[in-house]
Amino acid sequence: MRPMLFVFTALASVFAACATFPEPKLTRYDFPKGAFFGEQKRAYKVIGMVKSRVDFPSLDPAHDEKILCVNYFNKSIVDLVKQAKEHGADAVIDIKSVVFLQDGRSETYGSAECSDDGEEGQVLTQGIAVKWN
Repeated sequence: MRPMLFVFTALASVFAACATFPEPKLTRYDFPKGAFFGEQKRAYKVIGMVKSRVDFPSLDPAHDEKILCVNYFNKSIVDLVKQAKEHGADAVIDIKSVVFLQDGRSETYGSAECSDDGEEGQVLTQGIAVKWN
């Protein structure tokens, strides 16, 4: 009887350990300074186009899908600004979210738009790196 109790206890602890999965951690990203939607009235010189892609876990029961999308959209814009500054730019203007459609076409939006396959999400962004005059 004692060996059976040991086996039962061991199996119960294994199932209890498997039933608890770690919570996904959400690192919060704020919209960065030096990033702007649309054209700017201030005089500038175009350095070039910058693009960014961020993949993120979207299977997060603690956070709404839209909150995750906006958060990682901000991360993508942080990456745009960083990339632009590495090329000598002061800012990124005309920021757009890019979505590729199933038929191969793409659409751009002036707000956060993400794709999601149910387990992993993705946000694509582009903007124009500029140097202020």
